[in-house]
Amino acid sequence: MNLAARKYKFIQELTTIDESLLEKLEIVLKTSKKDWFPDLSAEEKQEIEIGLKQAENDEFISHETVMNRFAKWH
Repeated sequence: MNLAARKYKFIQELTTIDESLLEKLEIVLKTSKKDWFPDLSAEEKQEIEIGLKQAENDEFISHETVMNRFAKWH
């Protein structure tokens, strides 16, 4: 299904939802368009930059490894 068809189907679905769900969707649309990075503190931005540099240098543990390590508690 192409993008235009998906959008049309979504619009059709919107005609059947209740007000509560519509309000939630409106919040999602509003917040997804906002760039939240400028709202972070300097410390938060620095931590993100550190994490990005670590990832670039392959200094991280894979998701699979972490999940295996904590599987006994899940």
